[in-house]
Amino acid sequence: MGNLRSVRPSVLGAALLACAALALAGCSSADTAAADRTPSPTSTPATPTAAADPDPVVMDEDQSAPAVCGQLSALSTVTLNARVGLQQGDLTQAELEALLAAARFGYEHLSSTDTRLSNAIAYTQRYLEDHPAPASGPALDDSPEWDLAMRSLNTACQESGSSVVSTAQYGG
Repeated sequence: MGNLRSVRPSVLGAALLACAALALAGCSSADTAAADRTPSPTSTPATPTAAADPDPVVMDEDQSAPAVCGQLSALSTVTLNARVGLQQGDLTQAELEALLAAARFGYEHLSSTDTRLSNAIAYTQRYLEDHPAPASGPALDDSPEWDLAMRSLNTACQESGSSVVSTAQYGG
């Protein structure tokens, strides 16, 4: 299996990539062909015309139950692996706190068009408002109240026909 010490950069990297993907979800342009075009060294830039360059497409955030439950899966994967990574000695306390702060940001900014999920999200966000992140230490606690908030989100996803799945790096 290899040395678990070598896993630390990949754990941190994967978690940060997951958080960045959540933060950037829905920010890409629909015009992928434009991104693939590269000018040749001898070409001169063409003057854009109204017909050639229509207004950019504004993409709304996907607030459907499957999309939000997918975000919840990413957030729960980050928090699970961060906590276990600390217990295994693969992450430092500072790394754990950074990952939990990023996950908290994700939970604070969830929104959904699904009524069941909206109610569970509102409950979770009220909990976070009532329990602000400390100046130092983990931004998310591991209390029974937080567990209840997570269970309400999981139940809302199931009732909406979606699942929340945490991918455990350390087995289980």
